[in-house]
Amino acid sequence: MKTVSASELHHKVAAYIKTSFKNPDEEVFNELALEVFRFQYAVIPVYQKLCSRRGIAPGSVRSWKNIPPLSTAGFKFFDLFTAPPGDAKKIFSTSGTTQGARKGRSFFSGEGLELMDMAIFENAGQYLFPDNRKLRFLIIAPSPERAPHMIMAYGMEQLRRTFGMPGSRFLVGDRGFVPEELAIELKQAEEEHAPVALIGASLGFLAFFDYCLEKGISFKLPEGSRALDAGGYKGKTREISRDEFLSLVTRHLGIHREWSTNLLGMTELGSQLYDNTLRNHLRGSAPTRFKENPPWTRTLVLDPRTLKEVVVGGRGILWHLDLTNVERIAAIQTDDMGRRCEHGFEILGRARGSEARGCSLSIEEIAKKS
Repeated sequence: MKTVSASELHHKVAAYIKTSFKNPDEEVFNELALEVFRFQYAVIPVYQKLCSRRGIAPGSVRSWKNIPPLSTAGFKFFDLFTAPPGDAKKIFSTSGTTQGARKGRSFFSGEGLELMDMAIFENAGQYLFPDNRKLRFLIIAPSPERAPHMIMAYGMEQLRRTFGMPGSRFLVGDRGFVPEELAIELKQAEEEHAPVALIGASLGFLAFFDYCLEKGISFKLPEGSRALDAGGYKGKTREISRDEFLSLVTRHLGIHREWSTNLLGMTELGSQLYDNTLRNHLRGSAPTRFKENPPWTRTLVLDPRTLKEVVVGGRGILWHLDLTNVERIAAIQTDDMGRRCEHGFEILGRARGSEARGCSLSIEEIAKKS
C-alpha cells in the first residue's frame, strides 16, 4: 500500500477538522488515524523499532485503538519528527521537571503549525467561546517572544489573535508576574463594565488569589467574563482540588464556576482539550465538568497493569491520539491519571510508583538490544 506524504496527510486532516464538529464520522477518523500510523511507521525509525518489538506492523492494525503509543518520556530521548530536525520551523520543549531535568521536544513544520492553529480555532470556538464573543484577554503567561519554546504561550497567542480585542496583553514580563498589574486591569474592567477573558497558568491564578487574600480585595467582573487555566500544579506549590479552585475563582473574580474552564495542553500534542462546562451551560444542557475530545482526537483510560481500557467510572493512565500530530507520534501514552466518563474523561493527577512504570515501558522496549 502506497504511503502518502506529510503534506497530503496535513491536507486530509485539515479538511476533516473543518467539518468534523458538524459531521463527525468515526469511519473517516479511523481511516485517517491508520494512514497517519502507516506514514509514521515508515519514516520514524525509532517508532518502527518500538512497533517491531511488540510484533505490530501497519497491516495488522484495523482500529485506531490498537495503534501503538509512545510514552511522553520518548520525547525526552529521541527526535520524533518525520523530517530532519533541522527542517523544523518551530521547536517546543517541556518544562523538564522530571527525568533529571531532561526536556522533551516537539518539532513543527510550517504546515504542522497551520494545522495546530486550525485545531485551536475550531476547538476554542466550541468550548471557550461558544457565544462567538470577542473579549479583552489578560494572560498570566509570558508572550511567545519571551518564551519561544513554550507551547502554552504559543497557544494563548493564537487564542488572543482569533478571539481577543485590542488592549489584550500578556502579564508575565521582565519582573515575572506582578499581581498588582492584573489587579489594576481587573478594576478597570469593573469600572468600564467590559468583560474580559482571564487566561493563563493555573499556578499564576493561585498566586493572584493569594495576593487578593493578602490585600483583602476581590472583584466582580462583568457578565460574560470567563477564566481559562492550564498547566496544573505539578507539585510546585500546594495542590488544591478543582472544586476549591472554582470556589476561589468565584470568590476573588466574581466569575461563576460555569464560566471557568480548564485546558489540557501538552507539548507532545498539537490539540488542546477543554472542559465541556461553558459549552453545555450556554446550550442549557445539564451541568457537567469533564474533558471532551474534539472529533479529531481520542482519549483512552488504561489500566496501568494491563494497559487495557477501563470501564466507565474506572481510573487509569491517559492515552491520547491526535490527528494533528501528523509529523510527530500521533498516539501518546502519558503519566497522567484519569477517570473515564461516558463521553470524555477527568484528570486526576500524575501517576506514582507502580502506576508510573506502565508509562515508560516503551522506552525500555526501544532501548533493548536486538
